[in-house]
Amino acid sequence: MKRAVIMCRVSSDEQAKGYSLDVQFESLTRHCAREGVEIIKHYKEDHSAKNFSRPEFKKFLEYAKSNKGKIDMLLITSWDRFSRNLTDSLIMLRKLKAMGIEVHATEQPIDMSIPENKAMLAIFLALPEIDNERRSIKIKGGVRGALKSGRWSRVAPIGYKNTRDSENKPIIIPGEKAEKIKRLFELIKKGESQSDARGIMRREGLKISKSNISVMLRNPVYIGKIIVPELDDEPLAIIEGIHEGIIDERLFYEVQDIIEGRYKKRNRPLYNNTREELPLRGVLHCSKCDNKMTGSRSKSGGGNHHFYYHCNYCKMERMPAGKLNGLMEDIIGHLTFTSQAKELYEEVVKHLLSGSKAENKRKKVKIEKALVLTNERIEKIQDLFVDGEIDNQNYNATMERYSLKRKGLDEELGTLNTSDNGYRNWLKKGVNALSGLKTQYVKSSVSAKQELIRSIFPEKLSFDGEICRTERINDVLRFILQIDKDLPENKRGDFSNKLELSRLVASPGIEPGF
Repeated sequence: MKRAVIMCRVSSDEQAKGYSLDVQFESLTRHCAREGVEIIKHYKEDHSAKNFSRPEFKKFLEYAKSNKGKIDMLLITSWDRFSRNLTDSLIMLRKLKAMGIEVHATEQPIDMSIPENKAMLAIFLALPEIDNERRSIKIKGGVRGALKSGRWSRVAPIGYKNTRDSENKPIIIPGEKAEKIKRLFELIKKGESQSDARGIMRREGLKISKSNISVMLRNPVYIGKIIVPELDDEPLAIIEGIHEGIIDERLFYEVQDIIEGRYKKRNRPLYNNTREELPLRGVLHCSKCDNKMTGSRSKSGGGNHHFYYHCNYCKMERMPAGKLNGLMEDIIGHLTFTSQAKELYEEVVKHLLSGSKAENKRKKVKIEKALVLTNERIEKIQDLFVDGEIDNQNYNATMERYSLKRKGLDEELGTLNTSDNGYRNWLKKGVNALSGLKTQYVKSSVSAKQELIRSIFPEKLSFDGEICRTERINDVLRFILQIDKDLPENKRGDFSNKLELSRLVASPGIEPGF
């Protein structure tokens, strides 16, 4: 005698339509009695068959695993009682077969010993899934159609309640919590954070989850509008709803501005690398582990705040920021340039800009010729219009086209003239900066200071307690500094007693060797 487990299933909506677990149970027990099958276990469940994550089916699987070899069949009335998902069904059938269990539908019997019958099985399993998807499309289409007509047809948002209008169609109306929703928006407007507003509303009888409050505050349903989501080629739209708003639009949009402002502020980087007191943060390297050092402020016992550079990797270096900042200013102050060096710099810049000037001159000539030609064409068009050879419409269109072209050429010519002045001003500022580099450094912003330091010291810069160390300084800068200096230390490339160029390979000089 074969041993079987029988399983009956209905979903909640099927139960409402009159389907019965008892009817299925009776049908299956009669089948077993007629075929001489022993029922060793039975299960009844009222869950959807979209998947096999159903409590009673899970219990069946556990029972089957612990009683392997003792179950021959799982009996159901029809294949849609097993599952309404084709792929999941085939996987589960294979899994049960590996456990020695065959699945049979008493009202849709299939002889699985005949290979061709597997096609019929696939049809039986696919039909429920097709039915599910078709119903889903209809439901979604109905919901979307209702939204487009301005009608909320889902579960009412907090503050509203579901009801029906005179035509028996679904509609939402303000509920008993409507005033509390208005109170929530007013709290945000007054400056309360979402967290504090949640606490206040909880004490006043309105419980809102942390994730839901932000959604509520952004939902235009509370001002009588409906969001129609994006679908395929239809963009997202916000339309007027047929329901009554709980709050006025002015309050709603004031809250949106507040939320957006807080969001931007909250998402700013917490780490700020541009504190005036810490210009070397991210530039200076730890002399112990070679990693970049950071900086922070600490409070002394007397209540005063002091800034320090420190290493967050090996945690072996911590130095007063004021001392290192002053040291860097002194080192930059030692970068003195004589008149000969400044003259050389000026000549180099002029040479670099000469190509740009020549190009600008060629552009000017080209633009000026184009301007002359454009002005001639404008005059010709005016003459043609006066002579009656072109109508008013063509005259206006053509004049607009050439007038715009003339305006563009004038602007381009003006830009080139301004550019020439800009080059001269830039050259003048560059020479002045070279004359007083320390003054320029002290007056610069933190980012400009960091950029200058990195340009002077392209290798890692560290501090051993007394002096700064680096492998080299900018090669062009070394060359300029050595033009007028004959001190022995400068032959090694050093220019300050507060900076040591470690592991520096001496340059053979600027003269070619023979």
